[in-house]
Amino acid sequence: MIVVAEIVVGLALLIAGGEGLVRGAVALGRRIGLSPLVVGILIVGVASSMPEMVVSVEAVMVGSPRIAIGNVLGSNISNILLVLALTALVRPVSRQARAVIPDGLALMATAIAFVALGLSGMVTRWQGLAMILVLAGIMGWQFVQTRRETRLARQMEQEQAHTAPQPVVRHPLLASVLVLAGLGALVWGGNLFIGGAEAVAQALGVSKGVIGLTLVALGTSAPELASSLVAARHGHTTVAYGNIVGSNVINILGVGGAAALAGRLTFPPLMARLDGTVMLAATAAMIVLLSTGRGLTRPRAAALLVGYVTFVVLRSTWLAA
Repeated sequence: MIVVAEIVVGLALLIAGGEGLVRGAVALGRRIGLSPLVVGILIVGVASSMPEMVVSVEAVMVGSPRIAIGNVLGSNISNILLVLALTALVRPVSRQARAVIPDGLALMATAIAFVALGLSGMVTRWQGLAMILVLAGIMGWQFVQTRRETRLARQMEQEQAHTAPQPVVRHPLLASVLVLAGLGALVWGGNLFIGGAEAVAQALGVSKGVIGLTLVALGTSAPELASSLVAARHGHTTVAYGNIVGSNVINILGVGGAAALAGRLTFPPLMARLDGTVMLAATAAMIVLLSTGRGLTRPRAAALLVGYVTFVVLRSTWLAA
C-alpha cells in the first residue's frame, strides 16, 4: 500500500506541478507580450515535457538508467499508439501531408539517431549536450519558418489562443511563485514516483526498463493525453498532431539529452533493438497514415490502439527482460 501511495502521490504531484509550471509560464509569457504562437511552441511545448524530464533525470541520478531509457522510448510509443489513437477516436485527424513531411521526417531522423546511439550501449554527456543543442536549433528554426508563413502563422495563432492553457493568475509575482511551486512539485513527485516504480519492478520481478516503458511512460504521458484530447474536442486536430510530434522530439533530444547530462546513461541492447524498433515502426506508421488517404480515421486509430495494447502485454509478460 505504501508503494501504491508513493506512485499515486508522485504522479499527482507530477501532473499538478506540470500544470502549475505551464500556467505560470503562460502568464509570464503573456505579461511580457509574447504571442500565443511563441507561448505554444516555446513555453507550453517545453513545459509540458517537464514530467518526463524530471523523472528521467531523477532515475539516472539514483542509478536507474533503464527507467530513463524506458521512459523516453515508452513515452514516444504511447504518444503515437495510445494518445494519438484516442485523439483520433474522439475526432479523426485529417490528412496532414504538408505538416507531416517536414515535421514527421525530423522526428524520424531524431528517433533513428537515438536508437543508433542506443546500439552503441551508452549515451555520453557530450552526446546529451549535442542533443539539447540540436533541439534548441530545431525549435528556433520552427519558429522562424512559421513566422515567415504569415497565413499559417495566423491560423496557428488562433488555434493556440483557443487551446493553450489559460493562466490562473495575472500578477507576475504570483505567476513566478506558481512556476517555482510547479518545479518543486515536479521534483518531489518525480522522487516519489521513481521510488514507487523501482519497488514495483522488484515486487513483480521484471526489469526496471519494462517499468519505464509501461508504468512510468504512461504516467508521464498524462499531460500530452489531456492536452491532445482537449484540442480534439474543440476540433483543433492540427494542434493535437503537433503536440504529439513536438513532445516526441523533445522526449528524445531534450529528455534523453538531459538524462545523459545527469549521469551515466547506459542503454540496454535489448531495449535498443526491440523497443527502439517499435518506436521507429510507430513513427513510420503515423507518417504513412497521416500523409495518405483520409488521414487517421477511427478504424486506423483503433488498429493503433490494438497495437499498443499488444506491445504492453507482450513486453510485460513474455519479453519482460
